Amino acid sequence: MTRRTWTGTAIAAAVLLLAACATGSSEPSTSTSGTSSESATTTEPMTSEPAETTPATTEQPAVWPAADTVYATPEEAAADFVEQALGVPPNLGEFMAGDSRSGEMQLLFAGEDGATPIERSLLLLRQLGASDGWFVTAAVSDYAQITSPEQGATVPAGSLELSGMGRGFEGTVLVEAFRPGDPTPLDTQIAQGGSMETAEPFTVTLDLSAATPGETIALVVHGGTGHELDPGELGAIAVTIAG
Repeated sequence: MTRRTWTGTAIAAAVLLLAACATGSSEPSTSTSGTSSESATTTEPMTSEPAETTPATTEQPAVWPAADTVYATPEEAAADFVEQALGVPPNLGEFMAGDSRSGEMQLLFAGEDGATPIERSLLLLRQLGASDGWFVTAAVSDYAQITSPEQGATVPAGSLELSGMGRGFEGTVLVEAFRPGDPTPLDTQIAQGGSMETAEPFTVTLDLSAATPGETIALVVHGGTGHELDPGELGAIAVTIAG
């Protein structure tokens, strides 16, 4: 609302008008400056700055899905993550509740014979946001880990040095960064980890220059397997881009 300002000219005009009314004069009053009381006061047009848009967020960063996507069950969130982000058919164990709002699910590979499930990772899930949707907050494996940065860390939009432990077919370890809900990688790097029973340390540099301040980014590491239906041993965390 624009607050009206009364000037000295306007006040003088108002006094003359009252005097004319009191004496019965029908002639219009004028101000001593030659301007009307209406023109003496100007109203500046109201302008509004365009609203700044910020990425939708939950109360804690999550790997999958996007913050404005609501899955009613943990099974839906986990299955969509595996199918969309990892590109393999979801093969999941039973949901194991931790408390009333969180739990875990095993990520499995059916095995070469299709009948001997092998655990590849443990997906951590939690209800978040105003709609209490289910989210994958992290993935944990002894053989695919991100040791730096940590889950929930704030990182720069630019070069990010990522360290971890991993193993894979011929030592191949895949490291990716993507936006939750969008499997298109912001960057992908190939690292050299262990090729046998033991996971080996690795370090890569990811390019997060396409990310925006306040945005949640998923960092994922998984070992190569040589089998198209095998998700590989998987580790995943969520970080936030510095403002």
